[in-house]
Amino acid sequence: MWLDFSAFIWVTLKVALLGAFCALDRTALLQTMFSRPLAAATFAGALTGNWEIGLLLGVSLELYFLSEIPVGTIIPTDDTLLALAAGGAGAALSNLPPNQNQPAGTLALLVLLTVLPWAGFTRRVDSWVRQKNGRLVDEVETALLARPNLARAQLSALNYHLHGLFNFYSAAVLALGLMLTSSLLLVPLLLLLVPGWLRPLSDRLLFLFPVFGIAGLLSNMNQKRQLAVFAGVALTLLIFF
Repeated sequence: MWLDFSAFIWVTLKVALLGAFCALDRTALLQTMFSRPLAAATFAGALTGNWEIGLLLGVSLELYFLSEIPVGTIIPTDDTLLALAAGGAGAALSNLPPNQNQPAGTLALLVLLTVLPWAGFTRRVDSWVRQKNGRLVDEVETALLARPNLARAQLSALNYHLHGLFNFYSAAVLALGLMLTSSLLLVPLLLLLVPGWLRPLSDRLLFLFPVFGIAGLLSNMNQKRQLAVFAGVALTLLIFF
């Protein structure tokens, strides 16, 4: 049920080192939407051998974070890192022989429960990198003023830009390593604790994550009505689907 040590290290390094390039697309580079949870989780799942469960986790996270919009100076949850960690961990664990007979919804649900608590951590990491790179702007201006030669000034600016990209990349690698490690260790333990009667309901419980996101979009409604909509949709999903 647990990955052996070599497989554990290999999965963590592969998803952290390659997934961090995907995380750069979120803010620091290109911004082609490849960093969206749907794409990121599927990519991480493919890296570790099961893109299907990666896609399932990506859909859940994509809808869960519908209401988080980066407006003004607000730093939202880095759902790219969460999706990469979830997709990588879910796919790696699903390939283990004891877990191959597990309902995909059960495994995906437990992976989400171990990954989502890191949401606040991803915001702090993003804020720290932005502050660190913000100080680079002052250093670039000082360096440009100190170099009257245009070619050297351009080279200096390029070096600082690459430094900023490296800050984003290294922070993503470390964050992904921590999240993957915790999920790969905790999910097998939680699988042992989940009662048999709850497993057939796991697919229905998984629908609650998109419902949370949809309810968040209804922020223009009053509090009581918003809670009533969420409770009604959740109850309908659990009873009829």
